[in-house]
Amino acid sequence: MDARACELAEISTATISDALFRMGHKDRTMRARIKPVDESMKVAGQACTAWAYPGGTWASSQVMRAAEPGQVVVLDGKGYLETILWGEIFSYMATAKGIAGAVIDGAVRDIDGVREVGFPLFAAGICPAAGTGAEHGEVNVPIQCAGVVVNPGDWVFGDMLGVVVVRPDELDEVLNWCHDILEKEAKMIATARAQIEAKRDE
Repeated sequence: MDARACELAEISTATISDALFRMGHKDRTMRARIKPVDESMKVAGQACTAWAYPGGTWASSQVMRAAEPGQVVVLDGKGYLETILWGEIFSYMATAKGIAGAVIDGAVRDIDGVREVGFPLFAAGICPAAGTGAEHGEVNVPIQCAGVVVNPGDWVFGDMLGVVVVRPDELDEVLNWCHDILEKEAKMIATARAQIEAKRDE
């Protein structure tokens, strides 16, 4: 993985989102419905994209086959939550292939199995109903996932707070902004802590 992306992977998505906002990008943080199925899950990697007919798991299988080791599957399922696009089997297959994780703007299931294999899975919701298998979709094309345009190769970062997207040519600038933000916030927190301790000592 790119050294800059590795560093960003250790930074909160909140800070990355703030950095993108300061750069004028107000549309790079996915909508709040996208969350990990387990709060401990984190993901970082370049996007392998696809769009799916709502609930159509055919596209899920196609993008899983197309994704390279280290990439993140990003699947636009239009936010449809009544049937699933991903579950335990896809998670095991993706893990075996070395895929870094998946971001699904749709529903997922088999959460116990996903947690057991430890596959970082982010989704709009959870539902037990099987997908339709409708053979509609396209892989490695620009998509819109949870309000964010995602291009193949964009960097995707996710943690317990949600998911943000960074263009490859923006890594340096985003990282510089993150350092600046973290430095300023550390000073603010240190000042507040000192005030708290001073009050405790009164």
